[in-house]
Amino acid sequence: MYPENYKRFLRLIEELREFEGAIIVEGPRDEVALRNLGVRAEIIRLSRSPLAEITLIASKHGDVMILTDFDRKGEELAGKLLRYLSGYPCRVDSKTRKELRKILKKDIKGIEDLYRLYLSVSGPLLEGFQ
Repeated sequence: MYPENYKRFLRLIEELREFEGAIIVEGPRDEVALRNLGVRAEIIRLSRSPLAEITLIASKHGDVMILTDFDRKGEELAGKLLRYLSGYPCRVDSKTRKELRKILKKDIKGIEDLYRLYLSVSGPLLEGFQ
């Protein structure tokens, strides 16, 4: 990760921890990574139910964050989720995923890698960036 992105990465992790809606992820490892980061929000895994059912459940939370992986499949899922959720009266945060992808694309492939990356950069390397 480029040094100029450390501070932004830590801010994004803090935003994830403070988020109070529902976060949609692809699978169980993504959920584990977010829980290890201290995320307390409702986490809904796409691997559990059909997409239409997931969006209905998520929309009841008012705020929904899409955190699919950064690969082609994750991009497609994020697009479908955005379209499905646009029909519901909820606020959808796809910005966080885009920012994570922008600053971390070279470092990780998906959400399940966030915790490992956080551990690797949150030590002594960050002392000058906090």
